[in-house]
Amino acid sequence: MIDWRLATQEPDMATTQLELDSLRAFLAIADQGSFTAAAGSVGRTQSAVSLKIRKLEEALGKPLFLRNAHRTTLTPAGELLLGHARRLVRDSDAAIAHLRAAEAAGAIRLGIGELFVPDHLPRVLTRFRRTHPKVRLEVQVGLSADLLKEMRAGALDLVVANREGDDDTAGRVLWTEPLRWVAAQDFEWSEDGPVQLVALPAQCTYRRMAIDALAGIGRTSEVVYACTSLLGVESAIAAGAGVAILGQSSLRRNPGLRDIGQNLPLLPDCRIAIFGEAGADHDAAHALIRFIEDSLTSESSLFRA
Repeated sequence: MIDWRLATQEPDMATTQLELDSLRAFLAIADQGSFTAAAGSVGRTQSAVSLKIRKLEEALGKPLFLRNAHRTTLTPAGELLLGHARRLVRDSDAAIAHLRAAEAAGAIRLGIGELFVPDHLPRVLTRFRRTHPKVRLEVQVGLSADLLKEMRAGALDLVVANREGDDDTAGRVLWTEPLRWVAAQDFEWSEDGPVQLVALPAQCTYRRMAIDALAGIGRTSEVVYACTSLLGVESAIAAGAGVAILGQSSLRRNPGLRDIGQNLPLLPDCRIAIFGEAGADHDAAHALIRFIEDSLTSESSLFRA
């Protein structure tokens, strides 16, 4: 049973309880488009599903579905509930799966791409260590190309890093984030001379992307500041050293930075993937992959807001 504090017409803000079984029935109807089809998918009779939805609507004080002869559709209140219901059911299922699973043990050598350092990733790995105390996790942060080379050489077990191209066999995408042209708040764009770039070392994907994109609009560029860490790049940009391509999360972390891409080439999304999954043949690696994926899925809506 999950408690949600809902604002009602009563002044005491009464507590309303939502049952997970009712939310599952609600999601089944939203996905299947009818009470009959939903009943089959959740293993209940149609009358039982109807009763659960009626109780759910009474608890919320709003109708959730519009019914007609051809299809059942969501009301505005139903649309509002949909995302919350999916998250609550998914988190419940994930919690049960994690608690019922055999305790993982072993050692994992994990590489994390320098460009993939969202604010919550250290928290995710810390939580994993706490919930899987028998797993020894060794984390190495670096450039994606270097980490993938080490993985192929057998020095790393798994790598979470940027995926280039459209080869689906190169890694399974876990996360996408918009890329932005980023500069300091007081940066003044000039139409004369080469564009001054701040970048990671030469093998960095976004360094090459910036140079090629600017060349495509007839602008030359020069790297005036290079360092080996994302935080170093962000600090240099904030100090006015130049322009860089970074993920949108850098703008959220740094109020001294701004998006200057209005008159610059459009950029693709950054796609972060898990590499080495096919060769991960022990429980510890699979537990870590599930944990990272579940955590990113749960937090993605907040991260992109």
